[in-house]
Amino acid sequence: MELFFKFMKSNLHLKKIYNNKPQAVWNLIYLNLLAYVLCEEIRYLYAPDLPIGRVRSKMRMYLTHAWSEFLDRLHPLPQRTSKGRRKKGGRPRIHPERLKKLRIIYC
Repeated sequence: MELFFKFMKSNLHLKKIYNNKPQAVWNLIYLNLLAYVLCEEIRYLYAPDLPIGRVRSKMRMYLTHAWSEFLDRLHPLPQRTSKGRRKKGGRPRIHPERLKKLRIIYC
């Protein structure tokens, strides 16, 4: 039973129960479980490589938008066209060899 409440606190974000009536507590638990299962189902079907937290945050952001827009935002295309700093062609750099200092041992 304690593992179940630990799961609810961590995954369902059920930190505080505001009503002491048993029926209200059970309703809150059921609603949170339904919401979690719905999020997991969406993640499993459309974005199995993303963590559940990112899927939930995208769902919150695109709650009032169209479903297709939400799905497009789950896997956005990369915005950068550059692939980073590259070496230029041309002749190679030649570094002069550094000479080691001679050690003089006094006897």
